[in-house]
Amino acid sequence: MEKLTREQAVSLHRKMWNWIADETERTRTIINKYEYFKAMGITYSYDIPDYACYCCEYAIQQNNEEYENRCKCCPLDWGSDCDEYMCLDKKFMGYYDGLFERWNLATSIYDIEESIELAREIANLRER
Repeated sequence: MEKLTREQAVSLHRKMWNWIADETERTRTIINKYEYFKAMGITYSYDIPDYACYCCEYAIQQNNEEYENRCKCCPLDWGSDCDEYMCLDKKFMGYYDGLFERWNLATSIYDIEESIELAREIANLRER
């Protein structure tokens, strides 16, 4: 994937998550990140960001392609006390109570309303 600026990563993140929320609401079915890429015509794996997340891709690029400690470069404030995987945990040993992990759970149990709400919240996270 091409090198992203911070602004591009945040903008693409917001676009993707708002689209996921909109499509989930419109279709009343759970929409995932890979459906977003398909709908946008992004079909080659090297064009899809790492972890299917523009902010993860940006963080990895900022960390010289090293995966270890990449989260310190995430441009978003996930409301977590963790240094790593803030999207998954709010606190160390928080048992996957982070915002993205809550969205994963909502989609897995097919809670459409919760999925929409969490996708919009993810789309509108503050920058760090």
